[in-house]
Amino acid sequence: MGTTPRELAGAACSAPGPLNHLSGIVYDAPNINGFADVHLAEGLAKALGIDAVFLDRDTVMAAIGEGVAGAAKGVRDFVYVTISTGIGGALVSGGRMLRGVSNIAGEIGHWPVALEGPRCGCGSYGCVESLAAGRFLAEAYGVDDAARVYAAAASGDSRAVAILARAEAALGNLAITLVNGLNPSLIVIGGSIAEHEPAHTLEPMRRAIDTRAFRVAADAVRLVPPGLGRDVGMLGAVISARERLAGRGEWFL
Repeated sequence: MGTTPRELAGAACSAPGPLNHLSGIVYDAPNINGFADVHLAEGLAKALGIDAVFLDRDTVMAAIGEGVAGAAKGVRDFVYVTISTGIGGALVSGGRMLRGVSNIAGEIGHWPVALEGPRCGCGSYGCVESLAAGRFLAEAYGVDDAARVYAAAASGDSRAVAILARAEAALGNLAITLVNGLNPSLIVIGGSIAEHEPAHTLEPMRRAIDTRAFRVAADAVRLVPPGLGRDVGMLGAVISARERLAGRGEWFL
């Protein structure tokens, strides 16, 4: 209370990727028209009049928060997944955030889980995001809010039921890929749709893991909601700034 921007040691913000978390540049956010080659961290630092603004993907910020102070505290191998307007994630293996050579490791919303399907915002097809994210569920049903699709399915509308069945199958395939491919001990599922519709998100993912994943990997993993609740991304950004300023952020850089 009463703190001015110039009194801040640093700040953090998140954005959709692909982006460079070290230079603070957003390369191209496929779901935001025209948001490309944006020097976001530099621009915010100038606007706030402070020296340090740290940028990262929203899902990475959430994973940092969960890893430091949430459901994944003390866990060295975990995956953070968000199921909301879009679908994304972050991967931690052996106590380190997996970044990849181009810093897009963890863009699990664009992992293909089907041989066909609607065109995704990234330009491909069969992506789990295009089949199970809120934006695409609403689009498939012809409404402006995925909540209306879930309500219609609950009332027995056959078209809504079919759309959600396809979404659940896509999420199940994603869960199996995460478990068999990464062998984590924990999968944290956040996002507004996961929060409000666990029976259509967390539960089908658990069932898919239990029935179709490698037994040894399935027995080793738990699938849970975020420990930091719906504000996980915001809290993760605060924790990220604190950790980087204190020199403790090497594990996620």
